[in-house]
This record gives sequence, structure tokens and C-alpha cells, in this order.
Amino acid sequence: MTTITSSLSNTTGKLRTFDASRDLNDVANLVELCFAETLDADGRRYIQQMRSAARNPRYLRWAMNFAENVSMPLAGYVWEENGTIVGNLSIIPLTKQGQRIYLIANVAVEESYRCQGIARALTTAALEEIQRRGAQNVWLQVRDGNTQALHLYQTLGFEERTRRTTWGCVGGSSGTLLSTMRKQPSNITVSRHASHTWAEQQRWLDQNYPPHVVWHLALNTKALRPGISGFLYRILSGAQRRQWAALRGKTLLGVVSWTPGTVHMDHLWLATSPEYEDAAIRTLLPHARQHLPESRNLDLNYPAGRGVQAFRDAGLQIHQTLIWMELRFRGVNSAE
Repeated sequence: MTTITSSLSNTTGKLRTFDASRDLNDVANLVELCFAETLDADGRRYIQQMRSAARNPRYLRWAMNFAENVSMPLAGYVWEENGTIVGNLSIIPLTKQGQRIYLIANVAVEESYRCQGIARALTTAALEEIQRRGAQNVWLQVRDGNTQALHLYQTLGFEERTRRTTWGCVGGSSGTLLSTMRKQPSNITVSRHASHTWAEQQRWLDQNYPPHVVWHLALNTKALRPGISGFLYRILSGAQRRQWAALRGKTLLGVVSWTPGTVHMDHLWLATSPEYEDAAIRTLLPHARQHLPESRNLDLNYPAGRGVQAFRDAGLQIHQTLIWMELRFRGVNSAE
């Protein structure tokens, strides 16, 4: 593995461990500055949560005692120049299906300090720390089009696993919705989700949201199940969902599921196949939007490059496309 200082040039700063008690607010400012163009409402809320936590010493002390179980940026590294944080990397531990997963996030370098090896130094330090913790692998996401970051991660051993596009629509767009309703195929009917379509829906969900992706999404298929088992799970867990199925005659074309999200954003999950997805998208998404509160923003995560024109015809816009990358540490066989 590349040593931390080998790629640094023209800099006299220093790399050190992130200290939440004094760094959190400065890191929030840096992340907001570096990702201003791609922050959505949830991203801005995330920044605000970081600032609120920085003002609450009692919460910070509690959180740092449980850093391995808190999905907040409470571990990582920063780069300082003359006492000012100009670079940051967060290490976020997650648990999915009983497995410990580490995510590298918030890799940010102030613009005037870029191309000096700071991001490489931060990432290398993080990889050494994560490997020291006994992890089998580590994940990160990089925006499609960020060629410099993509090249950096490739040289460090990361491999692309998938590309995912987040589509979104903003609440209050009833005029746009009316125009999209006119583009729906006329020979397709929409009904409430039925139990007999679940097996096909689950198979399509597994294809569109495979295990190496779903661990970092808010998708919980247990909450989507029909019948008594799904009903009891939702009662006991407090989960909510609404679902609609599109059919051409007796042929199921797809199912769209709605689940509540954060204060600003709810989620849609699309179960369909490449064969049917254009018709399913054009039919189901306007229908779902028509039957959900107009004030709510919606997002839908989907494999990049699929159904692009259909999503646009349904009134959705691309928020961003992310490349999901994984590094498997040598000598370790990580689970798929």
C-alpha cells in the first residue's frame, strides 16, 4: 500500500486524526463548500445535523463512546494548513445483515489545495486504519464525471461494482404531473398491489437492488411483503408502505413501492425488468405521484443508463449518478 506521504507535493500541512470535539463544525463547513453543487435537501440537513452536534458537547461525548454504532462522521482524518482544516475524510461504520461494513465518505479538499496529494494521503490513512480494524473490504461512492477522484481510487485498488442514478421530483409540480399523465400508455391498468404478484416483484427487486447495493439504501423488503406476515411486520416495526402494480392484460409489467423517508424526502422503489421498464415507468410513476401528498419530494434509485427517457417523460430529473467502488484487502475473501 502506498505510504501516506509519498505522493505529497508543495505542501507543508499535516495529516492527523479527526477530533469530533473540535473539528466537526469546520468539517461541516468544508463539506458544504466542496459539495455545494450536489447537496439536496437531505444533504443540507446532514450538514445541519453536524453543526448541531458540534454545539452539543454532551451529545458528542455520548456519540464518540458509541462511534462504531453511530452513522455520523465521528471518525476519520483531516488535513491542516496553518491551523485551518483544508481536507477531510470520514470513516463511517455500518452494520448490515450482521456484517460490519466501512464506508469512506466526505472526501473533501478545499479547491486551492487540490492536486497536491492530500486526498490520496487521507484515503491511504483511512485504508490502513480500516484494515487494522480487521475489515474484509471497504466501500466508497464517487460522482460520475469526477475523473480525478475516480483515477485516484482506481490506483489505490478500488474496483467499480455498479453505477446508480438517483432520480427525483419536487413536490408541488401538479402542472408537470398533468402533462406526464397524458403520456401514459392507454392499454395498461394500474391496481393496488396483490399478493399473487409478490414472487415476481421480489425477483425484480433483487435484480434492481442487489445485495452489494441494498446495504446502503433505505430499502426494507420485509416492509413491502403482502399478506399477514408483511402486515404483522409493519404493525410491530411501525413501517409504512403503499404499492401499485401495472398490468397489460394479465401480464405484470412492474410494481412501484412508496416508503416514507426523512423530513424532506420520501422514496420510491421500482420492481420491473428491462423488457417492461419503459411502460412501467411511464405508467406507475405519474400514478404514484398523483396518489401521494403533493408537498412531498420523491427520489428513486435505479441502475444507471436504464429507462432514462421514460423517467424524464414521467417528470423526474437526474439528481446524480454515483459509481459504487469496493476495495477488497489482499488475502481476504469478502462476501458478495
